[in-house]
Amino acid sequence: MILRLILKNFLSFDDEAQFDMFPNLKRTQLANHVYTGLCDVPLLKQAAIYGSNGAGKSNVVKAMEFLRAFALDKDFAKNLELGKFYYLLKADAGKEPISLAVEFELQNRFFFYEVEMTEAFVAKEGLYESFPKEGKLDLIYERKQQEVEFAQVADDAIVEATRKMLEKNPLASLMALNREFPIIADTRCALASQWFSGQLEIIGVHTFLPTLIDLLRDNQPMMEFVRQLVSSLEVGVNDMTLQETDFDSWAKQHIAIAQNLAGDLDKVKSLSLNANTTPVLSINIENGVRKVYQLIFDNIGKGGFVGSLDTSMQSDGTLRALTLLPALYYACKQGKTVVVDEINCCLSPTMVKGIVEYFAKTADTNGQLIFTTHDNQLLDERDILRSDEIWFVDKREGASVLYSHNDFKEHHTISPFRGYNEGRYGAIRFVNLLKDYAN
Repeated sequence: MILRLILKNFLSFDDEAQFDMFPNLKRTQLANHVYTGLCDVPLLKQAAIYGSNGAGKSNVVKAMEFLRAFALDKDFAKNLELGKFYYLLKADAGKEPISLAVEFELQNRFFFYEVEMTEAFVAKEGLYESFPKEGKLDLIYERKQQEVEFAQVADDAIVEATRKMLEKNPLASLMALNREFPIIADTRCALASQWFSGQLEIIGVHTFLPTLIDLLRDNQPMMEFVRQLVSSLEVGVNDMTLQETDFDSWAKQHIAIAQNLAGDLDKVKSLSLNANTTPVLSINIENGVRKVYQLIFDNIGKGGFVGSLDTSMQSDGTLRALTLLPALYYACKQGKTVVVDEINCCLSPTMVKGIVEYFAKTADTNGQLIFTTHDNQLLDERDILRSDEIWFVDKREGASVLYSHNDFKEHHTISPFRGYNEGRYGAIRFVNLLKDYAN
């Protein structure tokens, strides 16, 4: 789970900003939203980040994406125009390095990972085991450009190999290099890397799951979870099933598609076919037999008639929900931290409420749900969001600032919904195009 994210000089953020999942333990509202038994530090199960268009709330998500990609892919930064990731709206833009850090938990151990980088090199990269209650950090490794300090003494061959790899690729992360070449003997590094690769799920505005069909086919509990929820979303879908067909039989009915796939099928054992970013079908070889899998929806029509339609005939909202529901399963059942940018994209306010409410009111969740949104109706739902689960991003002098609703000293009876719409917390714009046009 994530404890906190720190960002500075990154995209729209100039000064240091911190987002965290620490609860205000003085607040007794929705006490079940505070995890107290999963690890040694109390943590919130969810957070909603609000802000007007252009305020920078999506950049909080991008900071998490950046850190994850940097930690896992040694060539990530090398292939970027890093100059575009600085805060650029000041005279001395680019003078200071980009600075990002994240503190997280896995298997009841806590880690702090920080990065400072310029367009030319990594000024600093550090991984530490953290002890939040004591406010201490225990070194795993710390690197300043090509110089690395290890907690466990490395032999000369490892030191030299590390130096050469960093000289060759000065923008690579040591954590990513260690995934390919075991240069860090400390097993804590591999555990921290595991969090980035397996415990952090990020869903962007344009994210779709090209392997959604394979994912649901291979995970029956997830399939049942998605089936149950999709029928409750009021999108006209009564049920959803995974249809299995022999490839030869399917090919006779889809001759043109099958002919175009022939060359690709000879090279791989499985293939996902997508149309306009929509997962249409999956072709796999099982026990020497080629099978075609498709998601089929029972859509309700006139007079209660139920017709079977595939994913290509579903609405954008239904497909967006199909992207979110597997991630929701991860947060509910597998202890993952799920971050969703613009959760309301393509979804109605009632559908957003339904998804968030499900997670908020499910008692046995063991993960986290963090999302950005414009859906201010959720602020009026006292049984869904705690005050310390509400965050705002606003622009001040052209730079983003990040703060919690918990920072405002208000009586618990005051509605955050009303306060937000009245501009009491900032992070909202009152647009009057008619007035501007008239002038």
